Amino acid sequence: MAIKQSISRSDFKLIEGANFRREHGALFSVSFGVLPSKNSSVTKAACVVSKKTAARATDRNLIKRRCREAARECLREVKLPLALIFYAKRAAHSASYAAVKEDIELLIKKVSGARK
Repeated sequence: MAIKQSISRSDFKLIEGANFRREHGALFSVSFGVLPSKNSSVTKAACVVSKKTAARATDRNLIKRRCREAARECLREVKLPLALIFYAKRAAHSASYAAVKEDIELLIKKVSGARK
């Protein structure tokens, strides 16, 4: 994912106080809303994988890489300035890339439909 599409640490702190909505899929949950910062003209995304989801760091990194790549491909179609935070579920650990991409596409469609 390009730097301009990733959510910075300071943006995460701003998001904590904001009222973001949440949608659920089979492999991921997504928290979404508008960034309260001034330079939020582009859609940004991040992927969070907890130790409870995948105990080993290599497994967490694999899930994050798959999530970021699927989100990068799907975010080209979104024209709204949103912040999307994907939270992995335990089922994402054993899922293939195709399943991850399908779930993220579905979540992004739900989010863009909810924001219009």
